[in-house]
Amino acid sequence: MNSECLLNIEILQLQDQAATPLSEKDGPASQKVHAAVYYEALCPDSRSFVLKQLNPTYQKLLTNIEVELVPYGKAKTTKTSDGYQFMCQHGPIECQANIIHACSIDVIKDPSVQLQFVACMIENNIDPIRIMKTCAERISVDLESIKKCSNTGRGQELLAKYGEMTNSLVPRVSFIPTITLDGNSEHQVRILKNLLKEVCLRFKVPPKECVS
Repeated sequence: MNSECLLNIEILQLQDQAATPLSEKDGPASQKVHAAVYYEALCPDSRSFVLKQLNPTYQKLLTNIEVELVPYGKAKTTKTSDGYQFMCQHGPIECQANIIHACSIDVIKDPSVQLQFVACMIENNIDPIRIMKTCAERISVDLESIKKCSNTGRGQELLAKYGEMTNSLVPRVSFIPTITLDGNSEHQVRILKNLLKEVCLRFKVPPKECVS
């Protein structure tokens, strides 16, 4: 093939690249913000954030947001000979609820259903066993697997893992809930007040849900 033909092919390739619409390369459909939520089950501020900010924002930006739930908060973990012991900010009931949350996240693979279940539980977490059963029936999730996990060492292992994740944050967690967006924990006050706005500010091309 002569040099003139090669030059023409290169020009056509460049034209094809230039003609690719913005929406295909980095438009709304391809953008995702990762939101990690470090919370605890009986914390009023965690409850308020999940119900009033996180869940509504997730439902609005389904295809443009990934939510990672980290139930632990300001708990403390002690390794024992047969597993772990936990001390939670709001007492033993919160530790029990945190373990159930951790197990539900492990058992339920669909992120949307995970959040539905956690939102259902956190609305009334004061009796974790009862509300776990109620929410499992309401949302149609595998109650027996969640119960088995929460009643065995698996639940403790999961909560200990979430403790390591929480304690490894830089800067260290000083308020619960703490939220990171794409790994960044800046602007906590703004995120807690208007998560949707802060997520939308991270898009190069905001999806229509950000401007509607």
